[in-house]
Amino acid sequence: MTITQLEYIVALAEHQNFSKAADFCCVSQPSLSMQIQKLEEELNVVIFNRKAKPICPSPQGEEILQTARRILVDAKSILSLSKGWSADVSGSVSIGVIPTIAPYLIPKFLSKFQKSFPQLSIRIAETTTENIKKELKAGKLDIGILVTPLNEEFIEMPLYYEELFLYSNACNSLGEIDKILDPEKLWLLEEGHCLSNQVNSICNMQNRQHVESRIAYDTGSLETIVRLAEDGNGQTIIPQMLINYLDPTNQNKVFDLPSPSPVREISIVHTNQYTRKGIIQAFKKAILAEIPEEWLKLTGRSIIPI
Repeated sequence: MTITQLEYIVALAEHQNFSKAADFCCVSQPSLSMQIQKLEEELNVVIFNRKAKPICPSPQGEEILQTARRILVDAKSILSLSKGWSADVSGSVSIGVIPTIAPYLIPKFLSKFQKSFPQLSIRIAETTTENIKKELKAGKLDIGILVTPLNEEFIEMPLYYEELFLYSNACNSLGEIDKILDPEKLWLLEEGHCLSNQVNSICNMQNRQHVESRIAYDTGSLETIVRLAEDGNGQTIIPQMLINYLDPTNQNKVFDLPSPSPVREISIVHTNQYTRKGIIQAFKKAILAEIPEEWLKLTGRSIIPI
């Protein structure tokens, strides 16, 4: 049994196709198939039901795959540990970033970062908080950039505190915020996005009777939500970084929320097994170089739970 064989069976379980799994592992399909067959013969177990369409693990195979994934995470952590003793920024890193951060933060520093660290291969996935947590635990991601605190067994490194604002097309001048903010007019991201949970906290919507809508629009795009709010006196809650991307004619539709100013805490997150401190510190430094000084302090502001 080898680490490579374990990588092959995990890849096949995820891609459910020999050709796709081989491409993912950068090997020929016959080589991948032969190694998996050797492992099955060694264990005297059929790991995959090849007659199923798509290919799926057998009941015994499911148990083997669970253990294989844990072994691969541990093996990766050993390699990571040895590299983590230095400040070297090379090799590869996989990062998960939530959709309400990625489009506004990543372009600010990524190009410059790549030029500074040409020996580092970077893969970025834009996905939900739940997916990032799941893939961090499974070893599929090394680092997450998301809203905290998560109240789970992750290492959280707070970067900055981003204020939240009301975007409203329902009025043109600032009055009492409780008269402007109307939960019945709010457009929200689909369930699973932490910003939707924070909006519920701000509006105390969990104490309101659910308002049925004739329209259900599932999206993870803040730009889509803002455009929906623009059509017919709609509203939504937006993070501060999005304001700079709004058309100047729409920036007068942004209103402060009640004091203390609600903010979301943005952090770099990783597991105890990921020890590439050089890479983590390099990302932290690059991100903070693009963040306004006042965003680094929590003074006078309140973190909204997710």
